[in-house]
Amino acid sequence: MNNSTSIPSLSSEQVTFYDENGFVILEPAFTESELDALRRAADELLAQSGPVLPDNPRLQIESEQINAQPVVRKIEPIIDVVPALRDLVYDRRMTGPVAQIFGEDVFLFEDKLNYKPPLIGSHYPLHQDYAYWQEHTDRLVTVTLLLDDATAENGCLRFVPGSHKQGLMPRDNDHPRHIQEGIDDPSISVDAPGLAGSLIIFSCYTAHHSFPNRTNTGRRAILYTYNPAVGGDTYPIYMNQNTQRCLDWLSAQ
Repeated sequence: MNNSTSIPSLSSEQVTFYDENGFVILEPAFTESELDALRRAADELLAQSGPVLPDNPRLQIESEQINAQPVVRKIEPIIDVVPALRDLVYDRRMTGPVAQIFGEDVFLFEDKLNYKPPLIGSHYPLHQDYAYWQEHTDRLVTVTLLLDDATAENGCLRFVPGSHKQGLMPRDNDHPRHIQEGIDDPSISVDAPGLAGSLIIFSCYTAHHSFPNRTNTGRRAILYTYNPAVGGDTYPIYMNQNTQRCLDWLSAQ
């Protein structure tokens, strides 16, 4: 992807904010034309990921429907489907801030696209991403590229400041999304709104959630998680198994 805007760099104040809070929001780093191309890529991803069925392993489907039709909530993985999404992975606007946090270059660990569709985009419970990734390194940072404006009204991400310093929180029956009662309190979280093109960067230990989207517009976001280069390129081991499972399912349809 053409880097027509400057590579974002974390200021000393932003580094301090990230260290203290476990997340940081960067101003828009992509032009409107680039965002339009990525929005088209998100539409292409929907069209190319296969039928919207509960057993499609690439899709997560909303519990509510629109006009009696299922609606996609999330797609994962994504970079093998649409070239524009693959090209974005090592765009320095995505990797630069994470490399700055780690002090070295990075490799992609995981890739997904959240759609948060209009009117029925559901809430996501408070959780820590590392609860899903315990078999892997905990040196993982996620970069979220907002394809649309994220607001409190359309269910922007919400973070628990400083939660990244606590390690893994207690969870009911060790379920990744079921942080124990008393900790799962939305009042201790803060909104992380941003304009389209903004980057939201957060630690794998930072507890976060989102409220439903009941507006008339969707809130799409690309999420790439990276690990330091010293840990090696684990994507072929971790994600390619999921990719092959998705391809095998689709070919059997």
